Parts: sequence; C-alpha cells; structure tokens
Amino acid sequence: MEIGLFIGSIGSAGTVSSQVQQVLEAEQDGFHSFWAAHIMDADIMTIFSMAGKITDKIQMGTAVTPTFLRHPIAMAQQAITTSSATQGRFNLGMGVSHKSVVENRFGMKFHRPALHMQEYLEIVRTLAAKGSVSYEGKIFSATTTFTLSERHHLPVLIAALGPRMLQTAGQIADGTITWMAGPETVKTHIVPTIQKAAKEAGKDKPRIVVALPLAVSDDKPAAFNKASEHFERYGDLPSYRAMLHIEGVESPAEMAVIGDEAEVEEKLRGFAAAGATEIAAQIYPVGLDPVASVARSRALLKHLVGRI
Repeated sequence: MEIGLFIGSIGSAGTVSSQVQQVLEAEQDGFHSFWAAHIMDADIMTIFSMAGKITDKIQMGTAVTPTFLRHPIAMAQQAITTSSATQGRFNLGMGVSHKSVVENRFGMKFHRPALHMQEYLEIVRTLAAKGSVSYEGKIFSATTTFTLSERHHLPVLIAALGPRMLQTAGQIADGTITWMAGPETVKTHIVPTIQKAAKEAGKDKPRIVVALPLAVSDDKPAAFNKASEHFERYGDLPSYRAMLHIEGVESPAEMAVIGDEAEVEEKLRGFAAAGATEIAAQIYPVGLDPVASVARSRALLKHLVGRI
C-alpha cells in the first residue's frame, strides 16, 4: 500500500509558494503522493503545475475537484495541461460534492448527481485518452478536439461512496478516493462493489485511495477531541453519514487514526488488509506544540513508506 499526504480542510499553507514548497518537501521525505482538496481559495491544479517543475517523482492529485464548477471540456483541458506540466504525474480526482455545497455555496442546482458524474466522466476520459470527443448526453454535450501534441496517461478517479457511484468508478474511472470510510467499510462495501463493477467491465482492479485524518499521540482523548473539532461537520453530510453507519460508529472523529506509533501502524495495516491501495493521510495537530505533533505523525508515516 502506497502512502501519501493529504491537505484538506486543515493544513493548507497560506501562500502559493508555500503550498508548492509542501509538495517538494513531501517528495524529499519519500512520500509516494501528495493530494489536496480543490474547493478552497487556491487553484490546486495550478499549484501542481508549478510543483511539477521542481519535483521529479512524486505523484500529485486533487481530492477532489468539484465537477459542478467546470464544464467537462474545461476540466479535461486543465487536467491535461497539468499532466503535461508534471510529466505525467498528475492524478485527476473529481467529485460531485454535496447538495448543500453545490446549492448554498455555488448557487447551482444539484441535479441527478449519478448521471451527472457518469456523463461527465465519459467526456473527460475520452478527451484525456484521445484528444477529441463528440458526445451528446442527457445532461452534457461536448464536441471538440485538443491540439496539444504532448500527451501523458491521465489517471482519473472519482469520489465514489454509494453503490451507483462505485459502479461508475469501477466501470469507467481508474478508481475511487474515499473520505470518512473506515476499514470495515472499505472491506465490506467499497472494495467488493468497485471491484465487481471493474471485473464486469473487463478492467483491471481499480485504485482505492483512502483519505483519512491521522494523529500520532499518547493522549488519545485529546486527539479525539481535536478530531471532533476539525471533522464533526462531515457527519451532517448524507454521503459521509452513510459511511459512518456502515462502519458502526456515530462520530466522524471515530474515523480518525489515533494512537502511538505502534497503534497507528497497526491501524494503517488494517486498511491495507481491507483492500486500500493507497493512504492519503491528513495529519492534524494535537496538544500544546502543534509543530512537534505534526512532525511526530509525519515521521511515522515517512518511516512506513514502502513497509506496508
């Protein structure tokens, strides 16, 4: 199982240059990948295009880019450009986001999300693979040809948690990126559903990137309380609430990987055994010295690269 870092709702650097620097530092520490949420103020694909010029091997990916903000042609155009700028090391993660976000923050109608993603994905995948598309769907239409001569393989993953999205991920995409999914959910729901869909479509086993909160700490109550502070709001979103139900827990804080070095390693190995192909760890600080706390968690993850 590969190990990468994930910068989501916490941990983002304050400037463009410092965010680019985070990618370089992750590569220097030996991490396989660096993932970032693409919904806040910074345009993450632009950040990764810049980081591609100063890095050599680290994989970069959006986790995830909301589809409702871009027409699929625009999404493919930017993603293919980013792939070229990173010498083929960019992974496009896409998601429909959530009804409350799309309607309250974007001011758009959250309409037929499963069909929306299926058609959107078909267009993006076709453009990434062939450079041209002629598509007429129920929601999206797209007819265009790209002229960029340089082309790299562009892995496309989607934020798939429910059965229909997982089926789409297995049939069309390269895999899924999860959030608020524990090891039991990965083992009994995510893996069998997406792998069945991929097999029926005649595809290889899909990638299963598990993004999760993580804190190495001897004070587990404090780490749990801090997880509640950072992540409790995810329990209000229906798609994540469904994952908590499958896992048999009530609070999003229970999804955080917490404990000392040995406990955290054991829990990460549990995700590998459940079928996760990659971990994207969102480190969060605990205690009076947040810098030391993050450094301790990062040191363990760095040690585990190539060992799980």
